[in-house]
Amino acid sequence: MFIKRCARKYKGKTYESFHIVKAFRDKDKVKHRYIINVTNFTKQQREKILKLLKNPDAKIIDDIDSLFQQGKSYGDIVFFLYQMKNLHLTDILSRYLSKKVLSLTLAVILNRIIKPTSKMEAISWIKKTSFPYFFPLKDKNYHANRVYEAMDEVYDNLDGIMEEFYKLQGEKPTLLIYDITSTYFEGRSVRIAKNGLSRDRRPDRPQVLLGLCLNEKGFPIHFEIFEGNLKDSETLEDILGKVKKRFKIKKSIFVGDRGMITLNNTKIIKGKNLGYILGLRHERAKDLLRDKDIQPELFDKPLPVTIYQENGKKYVLCSSEERREKDLYVFNQILKEGREALCVVERMVNKGRLKKYDKVVRRAQKKLTESGALRYFDFSYEEGGEFKIIEKKDEIKRAMALCGYYILETSETEMEDDKVEGSYKRLQEVERVFRDLKDLINIRPVYHWVERRVKTHIFLCLLAQVVLSTVRKKLKRKGWLGKRKENTLEKFINLLGTIQLGEFSIEGRKILRVQKKNPLKDVLLEIFDLSSFDLVKDRKACSI
Repeated sequence: MFIKRCARKYKGKTYESFHIVKAFRDKDKVKHRYIINVTNFTKQQREKILKLLKNPDAKIIDDIDSLFQQGKSYGDIVFFLYQMKNLHLTDILSRYLSKKVLSLTLAVILNRIIKPTSKMEAISWIKKTSFPYFFPLKDKNYHANRVYEAMDEVYDNLDGIMEEFYKLQGEKPTLLIYDITSTYFEGRSVRIAKNGLSRDRRPDRPQVLLGLCLNEKGFPIHFEIFEGNLKDSETLEDILGKVKKRFKIKKSIFVGDRGMITLNNTKIIKGKNLGYILGLRHERAKDLLRDKDIQPELFDKPLPVTIYQENGKKYVLCSSEERREKDLYVFNQILKEGREALCVVERMVNKGRLKKYDKVVRRAQKKLTESGALRYFDFSYEEGGEFKIIEKKDEIKRAMALCGYYILETSETEMEDDKVEGSYKRLQEVERVFRDLKDLINIRPVYHWVERRVKTHIFLCLLAQVVLSTVRKKLKRKGWLGKRKENTLEKFINLLGTIQLGEFSIEGRKILRVQKKNPLKDVLLEIFDLSSFDLVKDRKACSI
């Protein structure tokens, strides 16, 4: 059946009528049987009738709300599944893991990216999203214990997975950009978790150290976990050996911060036939300026500039206004703590609690050393007399003048000074990874109490950060990030989360439809080459 339009003219005017008509054959001739006149219906009503005629199994719905069952998070889940596939992470994991373990591993990574929680909460969350439509796990597998078992299988295959992951960039690295951070624990049963210098301001908690090495593109090429009480400088040799062997490196430049520079480490780096660019510690920088009689006029020259060169290495003076504010704050805190430390001893002497010369001197030296201000303060005391605090004004003045300036030591004597400084500043990329891991991925506190799961947890968090970092770089390169003040990575993820998968029940059938309204439609197409979300297409692309 169809709707037939009939027209006739009368006194110069055209009159229309519309009829529902059924076609039939009579002796090889097609004839029409008029069923009903629908001329008095509006155009929109006739169009709806036509749809029903073309779809005889269609159902007229009086109350759409009664058919809607639930909406599930879709846009964020599917978008990041696409990104993991494009980065070849899914392919690498699938070569080592069973389908069940792969599904649970991807669920953990997605949780870290979108809504980081504990493993128990993660599995409850992922089950309520559209994830099960892509990875049909049995209901019994949505359990924290299955996640722990999956992490154990990841750990058993971790060496192979990491080797393939590190080589995703393909090329041999020209820069080895390395830094260290710490992450603390709840619980004390992990052997390598030790109390040490905490970057998280949690000296009360045991921790492990995470050493991370990036290449010149900012991509991870190695990570290692160390005992929490090691010095930064003690972590270097093992990492350099593994990276050099992995990529068969003949020549590359190691870039490290102040904590890396020791005489032993420079020997290790040279012994592996690598160059280096290292930041000098403040104390060593001050000693260099004094011992080599570096003139203050150099600070007035355009920076960076080489200030000294000898024995196959040079020293480059650099400056940073942003660093000056930080250095001044830290230095004033050191002065404050040093002064307060000596004031404690002064009060004890004045109250008669300390009198003997040896005890006063030992207590004052201990307090001053603990404060880190030994270089800037001294004291005098005669038994039974007055305890005096002495400020080393020349040392304080020299240190204050160096705030905002820093000196780099490098073996690359032929490299231009601005390139030396630029390579050193690439350490900010490692610091950005650490910030993401702690502020977005929520890598800590670590609740795992089995060592193998600690390493697996940190590796999966690192994979999540790589995905986030890749998305951020694309958004930044295309100008979306920063275009408006409110355009942030967090906002982008939140907008993806507004795209839902609707579940409807019609005559006993479950119907799934992806929400048409997409606040990021143009952004996804232009920057990520992602057309409109479609369940059939997306499942074909992202399922395993």
